Amino acid sequence: MSAKWSSNLQANGIRAALIVMVIFVTSGCSSAQSENQAVTPEADQPGQSQTPEEPENPSEPEIETIDCSQVIQSAIETTVNSQTASFAVGDYELAYSYASPSFQASVPISRFIQIIEGSYGPLIQSSSLGFENCVFYPEPELATMDVRFTEAGVTVYALRYLMVETDEGWRVDGASALTEIGQGT
Repeated sequence: MSAKWSSNLQANGIRAALIVMVIFVTSGCSSAQSENQAVTPEADQPGQSQTPEEPENPSEPEIETIDCSQVIQSAIETTVNSQTASFAVGDYELAYSYASPSFQASVPISRFIQIIEGSYGPLIQSSSLGFENCVFYPEPELATMDVRFTEAGVTVYALRYLMVETDEGWRVDGASALTEIGQGT
C-alpha cells in the first residue's frame, strides 16, 4: 500500500467521522442523557462493583481540535460568503465551485441545485451572515463553523459547515440540516 493511498484513506476516515460527529451534534442527540437518567447505574445494582469507564474503541486515535486561527476563520468566512452571494444571484455553477472536490465527486451539479433549492432555500435570500465557533482539525486539515443568517431580514437560521482545505483554499464539504432558531429584524 502506498503512503499516499494510506494517507488518503486515513483522511477520508477522519472526514467521515467528523461528518458523523457534525450530524450527531447538530441533530439534537442530547435527549439520550435524559433517557439514561432513568436507568439505574450499574454500580448501584447489587453485586456489581464500580469501575472507571473505558473508551468504547481504544484503538481509534483521539481527534485533536483547536480554535481556528484568525487567518483560517477569515478564509472560511470568505468562502461561505462567496458561495452564499453566488446563490443570491442564481449562479449555481459558481456556488458549486466552492464545494470540495470530494463533494463534487459524489454530488453532480444538478443534484446540488436540487439540494440547495429543496433544503437550503433560505440561503438564497439570506440578508446577513454571522460566524461563530470555528474549530480546526489539523489532521487532515478540516474545520467546522457555525453560521447564522436571516432570510429576508426576518427568520433566523443556523447551520454548521464542514470545511476542507484544498489547493484552491477552504471549500465546503457539507453542512448540517438547516434549523430555524428564531426571528430577527
